[in-house]
Amino acid sequence: MATATEPPAKRSRRVNFSDEEMMAMILGWQDRQDVLRERFSQNITAERKKKAWEDVTTEVNSVSRILRGTEEVKKKFVDFKSVVKKKMSIMRQEQEKTGGGTSEAKALTHIEEAMAQVIKEIQVSGIPGLQDPGSM
Repeated sequence: MATATEPPAKRSRRVNFSDEEMMAMILGWQDRQDVLRERFSQNITAERKKKAWEDVTTEVNSVSRILRGTEEVKKKFVDFKSVVKKKMSIMRQEQEKTGGGTSEAKALTHIEEAMAQVIKEIQVSGIPGLQDPGSM
């Protein structure tokens, strides 16, 4: 039992994802996006999505020195996608500013650029099966 003078035990941190792991994760997701992006239906079940994420995790682990779990890979993908979207938004805001001067936005790295392509595919294609109200 810890006494009042001892600091609480720290949780050990996992090692950061390497560039190779990140690319494997992004490419693995792209290969399975037909299952991972779709909403649940008769064809797209929770089991199929789970299997697709397990396959992505297997690809990440094939290039990794550290064994990663499926939930860890899934969380990293969602978090990284969010970071890249935020960075893209800042870049867009910088481009739309009026006046001279240099942009304060940092350029995307090659890994972030790969994720940006995934984000653009999602935004352009929209929701499958949903018709544009103007086309009716």
